[in-house]
Amino acid sequence: MPLSTMRFRRQLTLGLLLVLALPAVPATAFSQPARATEQAKAAARALADKAWELFNAGRYEEALAAFQDAEAQVHAPPFLLYAARSCEKLGRLLEARSLYKRIVDEPLAASAPQEFQQAQADARAELAALAPRIPTLEVAVTGAAPGAVELTLDGERVAPAAPVERDPGEHTVSATAPGLAPVTRTIRLSEGARERVTLDLVPAPVTAAVTVPSSGDAARSAGSDVKTAALIGGGAVTGAGALAGLVFTLVANGKASDARQQRSMVDAMEGGTVNCMFPDGADQTQQCSKLSALVDDKYLFSNLALWSFIGAGVSAVGTLGYYWLATTPSEPEKQVHLFPLVMPGGGGLVAGGVF
Repeated sequence: MPLSTMRFRRQLTLGLLLVLALPAVPATAFSQPARATEQAKAAARALADKAWELFNAGRYEEALAAFQDAEAQVHAPPFLLYAARSCEKLGRLLEARSLYKRIVDEPLAASAPQEFQQAQADARAELAALAPRIPTLEVAVTGAAPGAVELTLDGERVAPAAPVERDPGEHTVSATAPGLAPVTRTIRLSEGARERVTLDLVPAPVTAAVTVPSSGDAARSAGSDVKTAALIGGGAVTGAGALAGLVFTLVANGKASDARQQRSMVDAMEGGTVNCMFPDGADQTQQCSKLSALVDDKYLFSNLALWSFIGAGVSAVGTLGYYWLATTPSEPEKQVHLFPLVMPGGGGLVAGGVF
């Protein structure tokens, strides 16, 4: 077994036994809060053995919990010493310092076990060695009066331009002030670092005021939007109808030209004696059928062009009519006022107003 292991177990076991084996000694003699029961003694010994095994295996979080549990059963400075060392291994230097100071500040009687006195001496030396390893962070704030700044470090209020001790690792610092944009930064501290950062507060961006339109304005705006949409939609339909009519007209004219050429070809057959009502032979039948198809196409596309132009015209008239009616000022509200009329010969009421 390594020498350090043996020494530690001797400190824990012998020291614990020396204190707990003297039930007649007053509790204050060794700064023992109260006599422990046999059950508490056994639990403390078992926890101490387990804690040492965990510490030696590098499982410092579990070792810390076990040392603290042992201390809760029976108070002994060696338990606190190794709890502090576990905190150091975990990077929790401020907690380790607190435990070391607790050991150092404890008044031990001259008759206290040597192991307790040795733990106190070790704690005093390790406390001195720990002090320069604890990093500090100083935060300065510009752009605002010191009294108006709210500065926080890891969510805790701190004073500007004052060094603050923190454990190594990442820390978040935030500064806020009325009328200024908040600033947040993340700082990484290493052991022994003496960091100083500056946060510059600038005016918050100005938010443009939003004017809420009145109900009348909203209604007029909605009506204007509807009229605009109707005008655009009607114009699109009118344009599409006119364009379709133009295309169909061009196609109908082409079919008419082809029909005239086909009529000339049929008339040239058999010396102009061909009657398409009663074609004679396959050739006449084919040419007459082609002529008939061209004539039918001409009338079809002519009708399509006509109805496209009619649809475009109807759309144009409807759109302009709706737009004109929608933009006409509404009729003013009619108001009637009654006035009493007093005359020498009698009296009555006079009606007046806007009609």
